[in-house]
Amino acid sequence: MRIKTLHTKLDQKLENLKSLMVMQDDVVFKEVFIPSYECSGLFVYINGTMDYPSFNEIVRDLSAAQVVSNHPTSIEQSVISKICSVKEQKVSTYEKAMEFIFDGKTLLFIEGIEDGYVLNLEKEKMRTFGEPSTERIVRGPKIGFIESLQENIGLIRQYSSHPSLIVKQHKIGSLEKRTIALLYYQGKASDSLLQEVNRRINKVKATDLQDSGMLEELIEDTTSSPFPQIQNTERPDKVLAALQQGRVIIMIDGSPFALIAPTTITMLLQSPDDYYERWVAGSFLRGIRYLSLFVTVFLSGIYISLVSFNPGLLPTELAMTIAGTRENVPFPPFVEAIIMEVTIELLREAGIRLPSPIGQTVGLVGGVIIGQAAVQANIVSSLMVIIVSITTITSFTVPQYGFGLAFRALRFGAMIFAAVLGLYGTTLFFIIVINHLSKLTSFHEPYFQPLDFIDKKTWKDALFRLPKRKNGGEPS
Repeated sequence: MRIKTLHTKLDQKLENLKSLMVMQDDVVFKEVFIPSYECSGLFVYINGTMDYPSFNEIVRDLSAAQVVSNHPTSIEQSVISKICSVKEQKVSTYEKAMEFIFDGKTLLFIEGIEDGYVLNLEKEKMRTFGEPSTERIVRGPKIGFIESLQENIGLIRQYSSHPSLIVKQHKIGSLEKRTIALLYYQGKASDSLLQEVNRRINKVKATDLQDSGMLEELIEDTTSSPFPQIQNTERPDKVLAALQQGRVIIMIDGSPFALIAPTTITMLLQSPDDYYERWVAGSFLRGIRYLSLFVTVFLSGIYISLVSFNPGLLPTELAMTIAGTRENVPFPPFVEAIIMEVTIELLREAGIRLPSPIGQTVGLVGGVIIGQAAVQANIVSSLMVIIVSITTITSFTVPQYGFGLAFRALRFGAMIFAAVLGLYGTTLFFIIVINHLSKLTSFHEPYFQPLDFIDKKTWKDALFRLPKRKNGGEPS
């Protein structure tokens, strides 16, 4: 249809709008009569998106409108100016009218008035604030973000009322418009970082952004790396801490996860618990996490290396014990490790996809039964079951799920290197991983920062959580 400008006659508007949206069965056209002016009005909206109590109030206001003059435009002065959104919007073309309708707005057309009026009667569909499901802590705030961008920004504003907190919003996508918000403290976030973040977001042309994870992949430095270069979080307290450090927060409408840029490896291994508990406990737990990463990736590989290539490095009694457990196992250590590691990953994936009560039962009972049955059937050794159980437990100590997932995948690489080259292969794989991490950047900032092994001053709050009076009370 080539008609662009709205007609003055209401019947013609209705006919044209219906012809433009003939395939849209959920679009509602509701006509009302305004008795004081003896003219009709037309509401157009999408069924299920409107707040009906507010809509009924507007209809009552129109019915009770007092006559200011005999011309229909006087309705603007008496009624419409009061019921429109705070920033009054009008539409004068069919294209713009359809854009507002499909955005969830309600349009009001009056007989004799060419322009249409935009009414903000959206009924926002969202859940209430609750405890974050992916970042649970023992002590600290128990509130997490939800899928509403404006509510999430309001939550940040509630905790930080400083006027230097800047919020900039963008719309990206050519088919499905998504609103993205950038949050930062003016004067703390560097100009170069802000320019780089804006440049990358402006280059995003995707039309199917449903979550911040999809945006994360489009704006990160190295897409081929298994490690996340942008931290995601559901926790407002982590967002506030990052803002105070001069970082930029990226939030997308429809996602409860905020993105923090730039990101370092130490940020991904820190938990709010570290700062809400005593510094000794925080340092101890942080050290446990670093040890857990090494165990997750290399314990199975070390087992394969020592049993297959370097049994002479084991104490005699331990070597005899391992040989006894593997006496009737027909497979080499690499094969039995692969069997158990793949099985445990399948159980873990099944436990996530199933409903919570069933998933926990499948994970616990399935792991115990399968492990016991595999040992009794002489498919794997009992020591291999213990090693796989340990690596599974240690992989859950990483606070950031995506970061832990990367190390779970690397575990299979370490096993392959160990099966081919023994301890030399395990060492070589460790060097390759460290070399890759040292080359990674996040928005051109080193991924290993502040783990500078030359300048020990940069270790502050990286490997250990020092007392607050020692580091100025600010986590880094």
